[in-house]
Amino acid sequence: MPRVISAWLRHEPRLLAVEHRRFYHAYLWVYLMLMGLFVVWVPFFTLFNESRLAFASGIMALVSVLGVMLHRAHQLTLGLALMMSALTLMAWLSVFCFGLSAGYEYYFFIVMAGIHLAPLAARVRVVTTLMLFMAAVSALMVSPVLHEGGVLSAWVLQSTNLFAVFLMMVTFLWRMLALTEHFERQYLKDASRDELTELLNRRQILRHAEDWWRDGVPCAVLMLDADNFKRVNDLHGHAVGDEVLRHLGRLLTATLRQGDRAGRVGGEEFLVLLPRIGRTEAISVAGRMPSLLAKSPPVFAGTPVPVTVSIGVAISHEVDSLDELMQLADRRLYHAKHNGRDQVVAGGEHEMTGLATADASPPPPGNDGGGLGKAEAVEEGARDKEDDRQEKQRHKDSSPFSRTPLVG
Repeated sequence: MPRVISAWLRHEPRLLAVEHRRFYHAYLWVYLMLMGLFVVWVPFFTLFNESRLAFASGIMALVSVLGVMLHRAHQLTLGLALMMSALTLMAWLSVFCFGLSAGYEYYFFIVMAGIHLAPLAARVRVVTTLMLFMAAVSALMVSPVLHEGGVLSAWVLQSTNLFAVFLMMVTFLWRMLALTEHFERQYLKDASRDELTELLNRRQILRHAEDWWRDGVPCAVLMLDADNFKRVNDLHGHAVGDEVLRHLGRLLTATLRQGDRAGRVGGEEFLVLLPRIGRTEAISVAGRMPSLLAKSPPVFAGTPVPVTVSIGVAISHEVDSLDELMQLADRRLYHAKHNGRDQVVAGGEHEMTGLATADASPPPPGNDGGGLGKAEAVEEGARDKEDDRQEKQRHKDSSPFSRTPLVG
């Protein structure tokens, strides 16, 4: 039962604006407390032989149910108006019946706080504050000065109402503060993460690299790129391409050690930072990715989507600046692509480690096996060359780290 209630409280209406999330969750708690207050007032006023107030409290309890439903249906302003009006009316009637010594006038402060902490326009706050002030003054003018008789003395009534108002205000402010801290942490996390892969975004991963370089932390840089990704999108659609990227993000998260950092820096390009690691260990870490990808390819609609990756590795002691380190890893990545894809390049242009296949898929069969004919094979080869040309051009135009042409 507590889990059901907790899930119900955390539920948000669809298309709830980001700036309204704190308001929605904080005021939902207040509305539920007001609903409980109206329900408690029914037997309480009945005990005091105030049948009119007991009846009004019952009506306000039903009104508060409607207010909560409106609030959860994303009618935030209408729900606020309904709930604050109901509390104002009940406070006015209670002051009128019990007098100034019973403490019901304290509830006007809850209404005022509810109005001024809500995301309302300035003129709306001014107008509603004036209306609330007039309602409070009129209640004081027409009410008796003291509460006479009854089951409880005036000071008990006043203390009870003061405690109830204090509890509601503290709960309200505590919820507002807790939600503010929660959403601030969430916003910071969202601002540093790539929405699709849940890895670090380009700005955040580069900030980590800058911090490590400034602090003199030796590290290795892995530049990773999905091979023939444009063909995946063209053949299977962008939904499959998105699933491939998500799968690569999950594999990177599973591959890396504690303290490593991985981020998405381009469409299908990823950057991995490995602190305090040498060339041999960096190559070992990089080699796990193609192996994992071969064993566990991305799956879309129950069908595996074959995909491979090319990786360039650079070590911080090889260069004199962070820009040179990034450019070196980027050049080695595209050496890997130029020399057949699906491999790791960790040294010079001819020094490669890892797989050395020419494509993500096996070579097409010849005519004798019922596979592609000569014309189809020629067309497939031309398509591969065109993909290579477009990939090189894209790197030249839009690579975030290097503008160096690919060395053949």
